[in-house]
Amino acid sequence: MKKIWIAVVVVLLVGAGAFVAFSRGRAADQAAQVAPTLAPAPEEDLVAEAKVVPVRGAALSMPAGGVVAEVLVAEGDAVQAGQPLVRLDRARAQAAVAQAEAQLAQVQATLDKLHAGASAEDLAVAEAQLRLAQAQQRQSGGSVTSADQAAAQAQLQQAQARLADLQAGPRKADLDAAQAGLAQAQANLVSQRDGFSAAKTNAQLALDRAGSALTQAQASYATAQQNWQYAQDSGQDPITPWLGTDPQTGKKIPNKLGDAQRQQYHDAYVQAEAGMHSAEAGVQQAKVAFDTARQAEVSGVAAAEQQVAVAQAALDKLRSSVDAEALAAARAQVASSKAQVDKLGGDQRSGALAAAQAAVDQAQAALDKLRSGASKSDLAVAEAEVRSAQAARDLAQAAANEAELRAPFAGSVAALDVKVGEFVAPGAPAAYVADLGAWQIETTDLTELNIAAVRVGSPATITLDALPGLKLTGKVSKLRALGESKQGDITYTATIALDKQDPRLRWNMTASVTIAK
Repeated sequence: MKKIWIAVVVVLLVGAGAFVAFSRGRAADQAAQVAPTLAPAPEEDLVAEAKVVPVRGAALSMPAGGVVAEVLVAEGDAVQAGQPLVRLDRARAQAAVAQAEAQLAQVQATLDKLHAGASAEDLAVAEAQLRLAQAQQRQSGGSVTSADQAAAQAQLQQAQARLADLQAGPRKADLDAAQAGLAQAQANLVSQRDGFSAAKTNAQLALDRAGSALTQAQASYATAQQNWQYAQDSGQDPITPWLGTDPQTGKKIPNKLGDAQRQQYHDAYVQAEAGMHSAEAGVQQAKVAFDTARQAEVSGVAAAEQQVAVAQAALDKLRSSVDAEALAAARAQVASSKAQVDKLGGDQRSGALAAAQAAVDQAQAALDKLRSGASKSDLAVAEAEVRSAQAARDLAQAAANEAELRAPFAGSVAALDVKVGEFVAPGAPAAYVADLGAWQIETTDLTELNIAAVRVGSPATITLDALPGLKLTGKVSKLRALGESKQGDITYTATIALDKQDPRLRWNMTASVTIAK
């Protein structure tokens, strides 16, 4: 019956709509015949939902996360630009700053030492070495024996062989041996990793089996405990508690247990409890075995990897180019040994004097280097280290400063979402600060079909749900160019600057805005 009434109502509504449409059509035709040149009706104003927002407001968050140590303001407090609002625990940040400052002081001291030059003690040692070389130069000469000549010749051959080895580079046999050592270390690493992994897997399987055994033992214990408890409480057999029904009384006949049967259930309970404890011990032993296997894998693989690194370093060292300083020292040793041979061999004494002179020159050059101070390259390296330490110090200080949240401008604390002892995630809103004396209106549902008719400067009238008797006026001050998708529509935000402020306005109050087209 209800459906029939609904159908009747629908038919009546459709008929009424058709009659109204027909009447409007005839009226329109008559109006067209009487006044065909009437001007079109003016377009209706746009009505949109809106909200009250501060002209100047900000949602503040911490750049870095941490535990709140101090909350220095409360909601509703007036704050000045730069005033601290919230502080996080800065113990670690301050320790990092102290460490960076210590590192900076260390490298600065090194740079200062290079600028200051050699100490008096260093100069004294170099001067003593120069005097020694000069004394040896004066002592050149004297009688020479065959043993002296043989020793000098052997020293020259040794120096020449050393120089030849350096110039020739690493021998193939040494390279082959180093490569073989690396291959062996790598193979050992694979073997160790596989072996330890297999041992850990076996230990894991044993742990799983022990866990399963414990589960079964716990189930058996629960059953035996339940049976024994039932036998104690009722005196009946827990498995077959009733023998049947008394034909005369209709009552069930209990299956009472004898002492021997009660003892069997008690023994089963005791055995199940012992089995469960044994299974628990088995699980604990399996856990210890698994942890041991896992630690053995970590330490064993690390040791094998260290062997690979040592073998690789040895090979890289052989393949690297010959050190220029080592070559220079070897050539100097050959020259010195050759000069000694010439001297002891009775050749021109000038050779011996030249070697002595070379020693004097070397000592003199070392003394001159100390007196001249550090080289430009040494100073450049030290200065770069100081700049790097300064940057690290500044970075640590910046991180420490980020543990404090400050007001970006003068205003009031509208909301505070943190408490002392809480952890604040980076980027999570912690406080809202705004100038609560200047408000504006933002629309929330202007669609793409309506925004085209709105212009900056268009007059607007605002009413508020919370303040029924208040009507404010203003003008459109800004149109947001980016639309947002809301419930299937693309909406745009229009901002209305109020002609006059009202002290009763509050953040996010709902409003209705009428914008003149």
